[in-house]
Amino acid sequence: MHRAFDTPERRTTRPVADPPTRDCPVCGRTVHGPFPVCFCCRLTSRQLALPLVPVVVTGEYRVGDGRHHLLRGYKDGATPEARSRCRTTLVSELAAWTSVHGPDVLRRTGPWSVVTTVPSTRRSGPGPAEALVDGVPALADRHLPLLGRGSGPLDHLVASRDGFAPLPGVDRAGLGGLPVLVFDDSFTTGARAQSAAAALRLAGARVVGILAVGRALAPVPPGTSSRR
Repeated sequence: MHRAFDTPERRTTRPVADPPTRDCPVCGRTVHGPFPVCFCCRLTSRQLALPLVPVVVTGEYRVGDGRHHLLRGYKDGATPEARSRCRTTLVSELAAWTSVHGPDVLRRTGPWSVVTTVPSTRRSGPGPAEALVDGVPALADRHLPLLGRGSGPLDHLVASRDGFAPLPGVDRAGLGGLPVLVFDDSFTTGARAQSAAAALRLAGARVVGILAVGRALAPVPPGTSSRR
């Protein structure tokens, strides 16, 4: 049998197709390649050994833009006045968004009875996100602090089932089947918010989804077009 060898004359150049893209069904980011969900959601789900809850965001931002400065400023502004101005702007935007898109949230998450915030991993006491929830009547009326910091590790790409835990005064029996919406100010990788959701689910609550004020987008390299 004669085997045909590849020669320069026989070679053909085939165009390389761009990998298929679509929105991650969990967090909404663009998925590249054959994977069903984005890299961050794959990693977080693997670390928690749980399916993830759906995420709804009110907007997106990149590090350094105006929305990012608001989300940083309401927590870490140089003066109380600066922090208050940022908080007022975010609360106003969140209230307006909720009044228009509330039905969209319910379609994605299902109905919920309680909204609780993701605790801060750097601050003791009530987290900054509680100030945003308490400024929006549609959320404040159902706001109930349920979680505190747990013993497990948490980081940018580190999720943990015991990263958060129910607060000492929370009646765990009352959590059984309770439909909860988890709220956070910003959603970067999802490790913290999904860890909070996992802690509630393992305590018996039924977490219907995560609502975040901003989803962080990847930086845009110089000379390229913007992609999520």
